[in-house]
Amino acid sequence: MQDTQELSQAQAERTERAKSAILAGKFLVTRIAPQQWTVKNGGKLPYAVSLKPLHPNEVIEVQGASRELTWVCTCMDYQQRGPQILCKHIEGVRLSEAAQNQANSKIDKENHMNEQPSTDGNLGDRLSHIPQGESILRELRQPLDMSRVKRRQAPGMGSVPYLEGYDVIDHANTVFGFAWSFDLIGEPVIVRWQKNVLVWNQQEKRKVPLIDANGNVQTEEVGLVYITGKVSVDLDGKLHSHADLGRCVFTGDTPEALDMALAGSATDCLKRCFRQLGEQFGNTLYDKEIAQNAGLEHNRSTGAASPTASQSSRPTVSSPASTSTVVRNYGDGIGVNGNASEQEAFDLFKDKTGKIPTTKDELRTWLAGQRNPTIPTTVAA
Repeated sequence: MQDTQELSQAQAERTERAKSAILAGKFLVTRIAPQQWTVKNGGKLPYAVSLKPLHPNEVIEVQGASRELTWVCTCMDYQQRGPQILCKHIEGVRLSEAAQNQANSKIDKENHMNEQPSTDGNLGDRLSHIPQGESILRELRQPLDMSRVKRRQAPGMGSVPYLEGYDVIDHANTVFGFAWSFDLIGEPVIVRWQKNVLVWNQQEKRKVPLIDANGNVQTEEVGLVYITGKVSVDLDGKLHSHADLGRCVFTGDTPEALDMALAGSATDCLKRCFRQLGEQFGNTLYDKEIAQNAGLEHNRSTGAASPTASQSSRPTVSSPASTSTVVRNYGDGIGVNGNASEQEAFDLFKDKTGKIPTTKDELRTWLAGQRNPTIPTTVAA
């Protein structure tokens, strides 16, 4: 009798935890098969929950009643106490399924009273009439978690917010349960041209073309890669697709530069396709008022520097003369990259002038004015 009371109390505690997590929005329950679900608790990796049939001669007693199916979860609590006690993840699935069945029953009654909905219209209209799509649509309409937003420097635009590619893929797996795909629908288009190399002129206070020793204007090859693709989402056996264009700029004529640009344009295309699904995939970041501050609060709370701050978010460089970490930043806050020539030139400028260069262009200009052959003559862009 005492064992039964202890089991009932332990089960009630887990059921109550599941209710609290659902009400607080911490549990995200996703059905991935008729009797399989994933349960994501906050930022943790999702647990797999399933309902499996028992063996013919196996019967499990749960709180005085036998059953032919048993719940299974991959969490540690279930591995230790199950199946006599169902973990909070299983209880979350049971509660969500019960609520979903109640909502589906109401939808079915309304559908019988109205005409069959058309398959035309936007994705939101189509999903609202699909049982599985109802929960997905509810998730897509949730406000964007600004802790997912990062910032980067954009040419001529200052600091802009964005979602990283891996984050979009991970969130798509969470929302759609892996029932989605991304396909390229055209060959990549590559455009190349030559542009002048510009350096900062301290006297004129502006960027001017870089001139070599023979008086020729220095140029470099740049390019742009375009890729068209589409994202398809499978809902109840029906595919809903969105297409868009991705692009990525590159500098140089090396195979590595082109390879990086091709991968970058594909990632950009993927993110732009998912953006059409709403707030959860960054559509609100195109609102100018939201874009001004999106991602800044998270950078401050985590101690990370934004691209407009005085500290650089780039990786630090280890000095070959010491095991300690040395941080090299230009006066505008941009960090010196891992190029050994640039690091050497930066240190030489500092030793000779007693200060750090304001910008990379200032360092380039200073190097161009030197005639010592031991001084590095180039700085990586």
